[in-house]
Amino acid sequence: MVPANPLDITVVIPTFNRSSSIGRALDSVRAQTRLPRAVVVVDDASADDTVASVEKWSWQQDFPVEIIQLPKNMGPGAARNRGIAYASTRYVGFLDSDDEYLPDALETLISMAGRYPDVALSFADATVVSSGGEEHHGLVGGKVLQKEELGSKDGEETVFRLPNATTALLKASIIPTSATCFRRDAAVRVGGMPESFRAGEDWLFWLRLAGEGSFVFQLRDIVLHHRHSGNLTHPDSAEFVSREKLRGYIALERGHVGVRLSSDQKRALGRHIERQARTWRYNLSRLGLRDYAHGIRSEVGRSIGSPIRHVIDDPRALLRAAYWSVDHFGNRREVAQGL
Repeated sequence: MVPANPLDITVVIPTFNRSSSIGRALDSVRAQTRLPRAVVVVDDASADDTVASVEKWSWQQDFPVEIIQLPKNMGPGAARNRGIAYASTRYVGFLDSDDEYLPDALETLISMAGRYPDVALSFADATVVSSGGEEHHGLVGGKVLQKEELGSKDGEETVFRLPNATTALLKASIIPTSATCFRRDAAVRVGGMPESFRAGEDWLFWLRLAGEGSFVFQLRDIVLHHRHSGNLTHPDSAEFVSREKLRGYIALERGHVGVRLSSDQKRALGRHIERQARTWRYNLSRLGLRDYAHGIRSEVGRSIGSPIRHVIDDPRALLRAAYWSVDHFGNRREVAQGL
């Protein structure tokens, strides 16, 4: 089936071992009020039957899906960059393979992007779905502290603009990756996503795009964002995620990701690094003394201080790491939380 009157957008779905959920994601693309011009699934060397599941879905639904298979696992940034490179449309949108669009997601994003000529990125909010239930407006919500109202059109939701996207996103991303639409030419110009990061690569990409035009958004949910034990929003990934965030801050400070910062932003970034270092040491220490010692001697650890400096700045982390290395009759978790 060739979409009639398609939107000028390619939906890029990066995936890794998601045969059980990618059909749901594709169903949500198929159910859009207006269909995209192209859909590309980039398989990051899955070990399961994800590719076969996509092929079967495409055949059964008579809905064309381009499949790109990476020769080895390269991470979400590399997978998304391959999708951007493949696209020939004006706009590109990301949909994680365990998320799903609400029916008018693409039409909403394209409408915002096309309404204002200087837009580099349009986005909206998401409903977070977990074992505990649903949280509406769960990712953007009240996190946007400064916004400029651009008005509404024909009874639509109000459209806002971030007055300074770099400042708004410097501490952390407030943008749901699956609820975005951006100009392909801008993404190519900034070099796409930094592929050396396995978490936070989308956050750094948004910061790169901030120099290419304005960011507009609505505060309505257009995506269902599913949280489960297999993604990086799960608590078990805390040390890894906090380490990658610290790496991102350091890369920004050193100018390694192509984001230009003002003097005020550099000062704010210094404060973010100090706070993130404490968060990382906390999560690292809960892995035990051996991992803690290895971590503070690693490249990330050395980039913010010597091992002795880490101990002086945060002696509790060392005590916590020692504690988590000893079996205290099953009670260590409760006690260690107080350290």
